[in-house]
Amino acid sequence: MNTKVRDVVRDVVAEVAPDEVLLLDSLAGLDDRRLTRLFAQRVRDEEPRGRDYVDVSAMVTPVVWMAVDEAARRTTDRTVDRFTPRRTPLLHHLFRRRPPSPSSIQSLTPAQLNSVRHLVRDHARAARLGDTAAEEVARAVVCRLVRESQG
Repeated sequence: MNTKVRDVVRDVVAEVAPDEVLLLDSLAGLDDRRLTRLFAQRVRDEEPRGRDYVDVSAMVTPVVWMAVDEAARRTTDRTVDRFTPRRTPLLHHLFRRRPPSPSSIQSLTPAQLNSVRHLVRDHARAARLGDTAAEEVARAVVCRLVRESQG
């Protein structure tokens, strides 16, 4: 499985918050790094700051994007760690910086899927979506990732 973060997010948003799909589609021209920055700002801030601010009415899209992006980043970090068992000072310097947002998510083990579920749920709760909505969003993300790995 090598699924694009954007595809996972769109499928989940279409399932759990279909009214937000238009927002996501309107941002299709932006690259993943830019979207990650915009959604991170949306998740962090309560009030709009500047012209690049993501629509305040979107609640699920930023949460799902940030959680799936973080899951992709974690799988990428583990892959890098696996192939660089002995880091030199130069490699340590290069990898201590946060890598650019990965555009795809790798295959996940059951333990990683469980971690993703917790991650999504925690992001959703932090965004004040409520426990029921947080569980629904987390379930939808994990189901989407499982479906991709089986297909």
